[in-house]
Amino acid sequence: MLTISIEDKWADTLRLFGDVDQVVNQALRAYFIEQCQQRIDQVSAKIAVYNQKYHRDYHNFKHSIQTDEDFLVKVEAQNPLWEEDAMEWEYWLEEQQTWQDRFVDYLREDNYL
Repeated sequence: MLTISIEDKWADTLRLFGDVDQVVNQALRAYFIEQCQQRIDQVSAKIAVYNQKYHRDYHNFKHSIQTDEDFLVKVEAQNPLWEEDAMEWEYWLEEQQTWQDRFVDYLREDNYL
């Protein structure tokens, strides 16, 4: 377990709300939840741009690129740098999954799931 130091003025105020360790852990839990959700939302917004640009989600986009020659020709004509988009799109999907996994793991550990 990590030990942190808290300035006396903060510790005195925290004591007004109950056990300092418990109050700090509750505050950190709330902060973690807020930050994870914020990161997930930010990444989801980046993914949505590609979903809209290519009129499909990444899985369907990748499948269409590999199997539908007409779609590939159209994409190459409209977006010559589509391969760069695809790499970045995939990166944001992986980033989203990482944050979602971290969030779910945390909730499981804390018996919320």
